[in-house]
Amino acid sequence: MTDRSISPTVLTALEIKRHLLGLILFIGLLGLWYWLSTGARAVPTLIEMLQDDDPSTRIVAAEQLGQIGPAAQAAVPSLLAQAMRDGSQHANTTAAGALKSIELSAARQVMTHFIARLHNPDAQQRRTACAVLGSLGPIAKPAVPALLTMAQDADELVRRNALMALASIGIPSAPITAALLDGLHDSSSLVRQSAVTQFAFTVPLTQPVAAALTPLQEGPDKAMATLARSALDKPKPDDRTQIESLGMMVQHSPARDYALHQLAQLGPAAGEALLPILPLLGDEQPLVRYLAAEAMGAMGAVAKPALQPLRERMQDSDLVVREAIADAVASIESGTTVVTKPPAKEARP
Repeated sequence: MTDRSISPTVLTALEIKRHLLGLILFIGLLGLWYWLSTGARAVPTLIEMLQDDDPSTRIVAAEQLGQIGPAAQAAVPSLLAQAMRDGSQHANTTAAGALKSIELSAARQVMTHFIARLHNPDAQQRRTACAVLGSLGPIAKPAVPALLTMAQDADELVRRNALMALASIGIPSAPITAALLDGLHDSSSLVRQSAVTQFAFTVPLTQPVAAALTPLQEGPDKAMATLARSALDKPKPDDRTQIESLGMMVQHSPARDYALHQLAQLGPAAGEALLPILPLLGDEQPLVRYLAAEAMGAMGAVAKPALQPLRERMQDSDLVVREAIADAVASIESGTTVVTKPPAKEARP
């Protein structure tokens, strides 16, 4: 006879229904939590986290606010305070890096604040100033003349940080590349390795750079030799495939900032990527509009087809973007790169 008894492990229809309802409720609550903790909705909570006693919490909060972008405008005062007054260098740099994605004028305020600290008698203050300026990336272009001076500082860590900051800023490329080439012959091995690292991973490879790196491949310093080989394996600035690849990358959000920054460092060689860059003058992100203008300006006369679109954006809502567009127009019209203006003095609170 077949045993028709029901196994105690089998759920009844009512129990299945209750489990499903519970699962739906859990998923709903999880979705609500995610909705409340992401995007602009998370800004108030993240601002509170910027006041936490734990530096790690402040750093994470700043990173998240930077990812939110312009929608985190309410966090600007707190991020300014963290960037300029926090006792942790990592907290300073993270907050500064977030500001460049939220409000360019605020990022420039941080830049001006730390340019003044480059002259502090305390070497640690100068090191931190270089690190923060580097975290601002190309937005800190007006700080390049001051950082070029710091690349000759008596303190090796200041020199190292200055070269890293210059590479992070990247534009104008000619004086930055020259400073890094000088760094290859620094008396400090730390500075020399930092210089060759920038060529390996950040700064485009020009012909003078390739000539300087080639002998290092067979040098006694194994680390330098490995980095030099990595740099020399990179595509050359006139590599059409590389230009086409960067032109495609500017059309995709995750890599857009990187691609624009690379193109801005290539100068006229990047002219073939002009068409994909043009629509970005109307992007909702001020940083993207700024980088697009910088890339076009670096192209010089090659970017003449961009003059009309640039002129149409001369009244951009962001002051820093407007300045970059004006410089780009002047550069294209003259066929030369516009010299970076010194930054204005920091406004008193």
